[in-house]
Amino acid sequence: MKLDTKAQIAKVTLSTLTGVVSLFLLSILVLVLCAGLQIDPFRESTTTFLLSAFAGLIGVASVLVLLNVATSVSLIADAKIAELKIEPRPGLFRKWLIGFFAIAAILVVFIFAGTYFSKKLYLAVVRTQADEVLKENSGLLGELSRRLATGKFEDFKRIFEIRNFLAHQRSGLPELTLVYSGNFADKLAFYKVSQDYFPGDSEKGIYTPIYFPCTKNLDCDYLTRFFSGGNVDPLENYTVRNDQFYIYIPFIGKEARFILLFEKWNRYGKFGS
Repeated sequence: MKLDTKAQIAKVTLSTLTGVVSLFLLSILVLVLCAGLQIDPFRESTTTFLLSAFAGLIGVASVLVLLNVATSVSLIADAKIAELKIEPRPGLFRKWLIGFFAIAAILVVFIFAGTYFSKKLYLAVVRTQADEVLKENSGLLGELSRRLATGKFEDFKRIFEIRNFLAHQRSGLPELTLVYSGNFADKLAFYKVSQDYFPGDSEKGIYTPIYFPCTKNLDCDYLTRFFSGGNVDPLENYTVRNDQFYIYIPFIGKEARFILLFEKWNRYGKFGS
């Protein structure tokens, strides 16, 4: 390797090392504040990313130190620093930068493409398992329709039991929520039966329905169209950034219609993105 190339590498690694050390010190500040005050202001995915970035900075700094030391020692061994007349060859550093960022871009595309196809594969697996469970328990789905139509306390206790049974038929199934409709002040309302505690008073025989809050641009129009009497296909949604999946499987019974929602999502911190 020529002297001018070694000198250029030594200069670049030193400058980069300065920036990495600055980021490393800022990361230490954030970690000290979070650990010292026992706070976690980020989402789980953000926290994982920051910890990974912190570990990555340590690795990058170590490599830069070794590379800088190696090139500096090589320069000293080749000639006296004072006698060097270095004129870096034009275009060499630019080619290195182009190659580096090209590889970085390929890695980024690989990560996002891998994430996309992994999520699609996961959705396909969950959908297959869900279809199997529903096919094997078609009689229970009919029973759900009949009992939803009555609205009696005993029927909702049975509905709660059926939901729990269906949710535990496959180990890979995410959370299962039964979504049904009703009316409030002559307006269409959505309710749910989920893994939460049974919302009723057994002594008084009173069942208190729990509202299902729909999300704009996700399922509000879909639910409104279905529960207003329209026909809809199963709906699959997921987010690329977060670990969130939604599979809506509609069921039209003789007495009532409902949706079985399979979903998985991240737990959130106080702030952060």
